[in-house]
Amino acid sequence: MKKFSLIPALIMLVSCLGGAFAEAPAGEGASEGGPASAADVINAANATANSEEAAAEEAFLKSDCAYSVIEADEATGQIRLTYMADVTPILEVDGLKFKDLNKNGTLDVYEDWRAETDDRIADLIAQMTPEEEVGLLFCVNTQLADARNKVKDFQLTCQLFNLNGTPITITNTLNNLQACAEAERLGVPMVFTSDREYNAFGGYIDKAHEGFGTANDPELAYQLACWYGKAMRAVGIHVTFEPYANEIGAQYGENPEYIAAIVHEEIRGLEENGLASCTKHWIGRGGDSAFGKARSVAQNFENWMVGWKAALSGGSEWVMTNCGGTGISNTVDVKWDKATMSYLRDTIGFDGVVVTDWWALGGGPSNPGRMTGITSEGVDLGQQTIGWLYNEALANGTDMFGSGGIYHEYDNWEKSPSSNYPNAIIDGLASGEVEKKNVDQAATRILRFKFNKGLFDNPYCDVKAAVELCASAEWAANPTPITSDEELRAARNPYEVELTEKLQAKSAVLIKNDNNLLPLAKDAKVYLDASSAAAKEAYARYFTEKGATLVEEMEDADVVVGDFGSINDATELFIEDAQDAGKPIVLSVNCTKPTQFVIENADALLYLSYSQAADHGSTEGGFLTGTSAWVYADLIFGDREPGGVMNKELARDTVADNEQWKDLAGDQGASPYVRLMVQATMEDDPNHASPNNWGDPLVTYQYGMSYGQNPEFKYSCLILPVAQETVEVESGSSTQLQTTVWNQAKAGEPFTIYCLLRNNGADGITTAVAKVNGEPVAQKIMTVEGGSWRVVQLDITVDAPGDYTIELGDQVGQIKIAE
Repeated sequence: MKKFSLIPALIMLVSCLGGAFAEAPAGEGASEGGPASAADVINAANATANSEEAAAEEAFLKSDCAYSVIEADEATGQIRLTYMADVTPILEVDGLKFKDLNKNGTLDVYEDWRAETDDRIADLIAQMTPEEEVGLLFCVNTQLADARNKVKDFQLTCQLFNLNGTPITITNTLNNLQACAEAERLGVPMVFTSDREYNAFGGYIDKAHEGFGTANDPELAYQLACWYGKAMRAVGIHVTFEPYANEIGAQYGENPEYIAAIVHEEIRGLEENGLASCTKHWIGRGGDSAFGKARSVAQNFENWMVGWKAALSGGSEWVMTNCGGTGISNTVDVKWDKATMSYLRDTIGFDGVVVTDWWALGGGPSNPGRMTGITSEGVDLGQQTIGWLYNEALANGTDMFGSGGIYHEYDNWEKSPSSNYPNAIIDGLASGEVEKKNVDQAATRILRFKFNKGLFDNPYCDVKAAVELCASAEWAANPTPITSDEELRAARNPYEVELTEKLQAKSAVLIKNDNNLLPLAKDAKVYLDASSAAAKEAYARYFTEKGATLVEEMEDADVVVGDFGSINDATELFIEDAQDAGKPIVLSVNCTKPTQFVIENADALLYLSYSQAADHGSTEGGFLTGTSAWVYADLIFGDREPGGVMNKELARDTVADNEQWKDLAGDQGASPYVRLMVQATMEDDPNHASPNNWGDPLVTYQYGMSYGQNPEFKYSCLILPVAQETVEVESGSSTQLQTTVWNQAKAGEPFTIYCLLRNNGADGITTAVAKVNGEPVAQKIMTVEGGSWRVVQLDITVDAPGDYTIELGDQVGQIKIAE
């Protein structure tokens, strides 16, 4: 009302003072380039009023929600009920209490918590208007300014909550939105989803995606997931759109066996503690490549399904589809690909909720137009109506449509296919274009989830209990603003902090450590730099606490330490300056993959994959999102040890990476012959990893060094190119063929030499150097796991004819270079 009361007054003010506005220069009451008009002032008033209303709405949602409680009573069988006393009457039947959600004075079947779930669902659907039932099928981003309006205007009962806050503000907000839903005609409770797996301290810390992969520790993933599940349910979130790593080459790597192990344990931890997992994206999006784009001539599929089957066996209750990505048929978006959806629903047998990604009718951010393509049945999606698209997706097994926006009018829906339009389904039901059975099927699955989670009976969360679980006892007693990394650490539950910091160290991968440079002596003189000024300042503080002396000039240092979030000119300059100063270089690459350049030039190299930045939405400013400064110092000085491994192969160059089959693991840098051997091995057993030492990557999968453990390399079996000649040789009365073979190559033309490189020690790195007559002519970085081997393959050229000695490691051979 404030907005509408301001506008008439401002119009009168403009009429009375019109001359004054005409004389005002730009920047003093006028828009740039001319005098202010009445419209300018009205728009300004609207903006001010809207801003004030939005602020007031946000403040209301974050305020305490005074819900009422009927406690459970084991003696009578009474279950716990939470409700708004001024909204929902309480019925007493047979000495038990029930919520009269539709406020009709009668205990309906769907209100009776003793009834079978299927009976409750059927009763509720029978009472629903088309608008109420269709409202179940959409999930829209929570925007505090209009979140309650969305519930009222669209009968919306699912929102995506990616907003920031503390356990106090988040729990209050979600409770107040539940109260809004309870006030609707049937009192259907909200389901709150989140792209974030851990959002109790929203925007401050989230799950570290790739950190789970490089830590190589399913048990730790399970422990963290158990915590995330408890914390998220405590603040009122019911579904996390995680994990996001089932496809080969995503955050959990390229080994189907390991992907399955960690995904299963992560989901088990979430689900056992009340938080539903929505595994995404069916059938594959992200990682090295989306499923449709990743498929090679082999058209691999079974190995991609290993992670998905593990996710569903782990208990994942929801699945999110991949908008814009093709599936098994290689034709259209998976929602309209019968083969892909049938595999999920029928072959695997998934009967949970399927929700689309946030471009339900469009091709995603890289293809923002309406959905197009020809299905396997020959249907041109680009020619179909919006009602047909919704109905066909529902028929194929989709239940819920996600989007950032939702609107009533849909005449121009093609201009904004990233939004959703419930009236298209409602009108389709009336015209017959949308089948009621398809809507009922989806509504049933969604309502079953709500009933099974107890949301109709106990939808509210206890703020005090949420704070006591998620926060430290000190912060819970005095919840002060959080303004630094140290304050954030102190505010969080110590158990969660312990697990998180364990993950930070376990996910750090030691790529190189020449002469056991790491860990540093605590009294070392260190020159320190970092691409982040805030990180550098924090590292310096904790380095000093360890006993190190920080120096201003490289020349005064015992060692230089650099931490970089990208490998760019600044990184190269740092390395060049350190080399000019003759100082050993400790380099950490922070959330960016190591390259051949940094591997060659660093004396010790750490790959830090950990990032706790918020997944979707904004991360709170002023905090480090990577490895904590104190953990980083612990790693550098040896109070913690890096325990991670590379979870997928690193390519030597972009050419090799482009040639790799993205639907196969273990073939990085492989020749076509070897790649087919890897393919055949995978076909024999898709559930297990292909050999990681057959190809020629820069860094192998599962490689990671340890402090104080050294490799023991041994070269053998040097192979040089050969020539041969066969001649007839008389022997008595007979003639025999005699073949002579010798090592030979042609002058000025490259030839390839091979050698077997074994590592009889711990994981380690070496540079294999080929020499001709004692002069180095070619070299290659080789990482080899302990107890394993790799084939060294080098191309060399000798320009002049003659006899030469070839060396590779301690292997020596002779070769003739012919004209």
